[in-house]
Amino acid sequence: MYITQNRVILMINGCTKNSFCELLDEETKKFLCQHVTITYQTPKQITNYLSQGNFQIVSEGVLLKYTLLEDGTQKSIDIIKAGELLGEHLLFDNIEYPEYSTMALTEVKICNYPIQMIRQLFNENRQFAYALTQSLTKRVTKNQTFWVKLHSLPGAEKVQLIYDTLKELDVDLQLITQEDLALMAGVSRITVARAMKNIQI
Repeated sequence: MYITQNRVILMINGCTKNSFCELLDEETKKFLCQHVTITYQTPKQITNYLSQGNFQIVSEGVLLKYTLLEDGTQKSIDIIKAGELLGEHLLFDNIEYPEYSTMALTEVKICNYPIQMIRQLFNENRQFAYALTQSLTKRVTKNQTFWVKLHSLPGAEKVQLIYDTLKELDVDLQLITQEDLALMAGVSRITVARAMKNIQI
């Protein structure tokens, strides 16, 4: 649905606070609310993203971001939570970025913006550019810490780490299959099945 100007104040007051929008001043928030399209994903819903798309702020919920490799296997890229971004690579020209999909791990609310508008805002609004840069830097740091730790662990401990991470993010683990855990942990389903026998719930 589109948020028109006469509903901007309602949108700002009713929007769940997230770490990205909290970095912005009220004027920039208002501008974003004037141009937002809100979409929703239900748990386990998959959305495919092509090379062209929108800039997105995850307002609520948790997503798994993954890509399809040439051999047909799926590879986990990231676990995205509220306040984190999708489509940020579209801000820059000549960047090769794999097509990817997301699977909602909870109820998800996403704020979508035309990429040309976001490019202009990035170039002209210093605070928005700072907030975007800070958000991406924190994300890269988080990823380096988390994924390096994950890859250093034996298979069963990888599954335990993913399981604990999802639990901390309030994901309903009854909806998560062994295949989902295998994708996120980067291990086989056999490894997940063995690990689940000893998982520390």
